[in-house]
Amino acid sequence: MLQNNILITGIGGFLGQHLSDYLSKKGFNVIGVGRIKSKVHGTLKVYNLSLPNEKLKDILQQYKPDILIHCASTSSVNDSVLYPYDDFRNTVDVCAYILESIREKCPKCKFIYFSSAAVYGNPISLPISEDSICKPISPYGYHKLLCEMLIKEYSGLFGINSVVLRIFSAYGEGLRKQVIYDLCRKLTSGTESIEVYGNGSESRDFIHTEDICRAVELVINKDIKGTFNLASGREISISMLVKNLKEFLKSNKRIEYKGEIRLGDPENWKADMTRLKINGFNPIISFEQGLERYCKWYVGGIRDE
Repeated sequence: MLQNNILITGIGGFLGQHLSDYLSKKGFNVIGVGRIKSKVHGTLKVYNLSLPNEKLKDILQQYKPDILIHCASTSSVNDSVLYPYDDFRNTVDVCAYILESIREKCPKCKFIYFSSAAVYGNPISLPISEDSICKPISPYGYHKLLCEMLIKEYSGLFGINSVVLRIFSAYGEGLRKQVIYDLCRKLTSGTESIEVYGNGSESRDFIHTEDICRAVELVINKDIKGTFNLASGREISISMLVKNLKEFLKSNKRIEYKGEIRLGDPENWKADMTRLKINGFNPIISFEQGLERYCKWYVGGIRDE
């Protein structure tokens, strides 16, 4: 059954904007909260504010959303290492405030939280299932795990219907940070060679934003709850990523692997997607297709806006 009102926090961010556009086209009324001054495409209403903020309770009381998708959070592992307390406040404190606001003003609202594969750290074996041991190696991962514990608390004690999506390596048109964007910048720079962290054998499990939006739609429309991995289920080495990017960007630059891994960065990721697939989800954007789309967006000049 189609829900009416959906509230998205972090509406001005990469995933927030994609979700707003996607869900509004599906007929949902999208209300946005975030640090943005203009109306996001497809939204019914946008509130320009930073969380935590008392205004959120007024918004919940006014719209009584059926769904709240919490996208507002930090997104840099490296920044979390440099400024762990700031990351804690912007992640854990904000999540706790939203949960408490839902409990007070809109207890029937379904809460969807974007967590991260960073909660797993460096897994003992691949693929990583939702039952794998969580051993974060960065403040970012620890704080995401703390948020999951808060969600479990509010779900168990106060009956808040909640779903946790542990997103692996999200990417897509419009993303201006993280490994794919950084490599695109280096590969289109004026240097003859570029440096890349690690030795190339490190791996990630990439998931395109279009598939993330489809997974969220599934979670909204089905009566499911709990914790789910959200990825493609395919392991891609950094050397393979570089090779594909060089091909799509027509770059002949020499690659120099530094050997060192930044503090907080995992070595290898591949998700076990069984739990979400049982509920009807299958990614449709292949790594090669999604990467080619991203490169076309990048070279189209949008990066310079």
